[in-house]
Amino acid sequence: MRSDIKQVNLCLLLAYCYNIPMDTLLQSQVFFFISSVGFVILWILTAIFLFYLIRATKTFSKILDQMGDDIESMGDTTKEMLEDIRDSAVFGFLFRKKKKGRKSKED
Repeated sequence: MRSDIKQVNLCLLLAYCYNIPMDTLLQSQVFFFISSVGFVILWILTAIFLFYLIRATKTFSKILDQMGDDIESMGDTTKEMLEDIRDSAVFGFLFRKKKKGRKSKED
């Protein structure tokens, strides 16, 4: 019986406290506490995002450097192949340079 009375008193107290207006100082303290916690969480999330963004940028830069090196080596290999083909006897036989005839000088 006594616990029922305590529960009823607690419910009445909560209902009464819910309707009591907060004074301005308490409202400002609650507001600044909540906003401070929000800004700390926001900065933590921003720091995590920047960390992963920097990591991704470094990885992307390494990939681009590797691609550039591979493209250069492919270009060098291609140039060497073209020189070998031009120097070969088969290429010389198939694509002979035409000899230019002499033009007579007319005065």
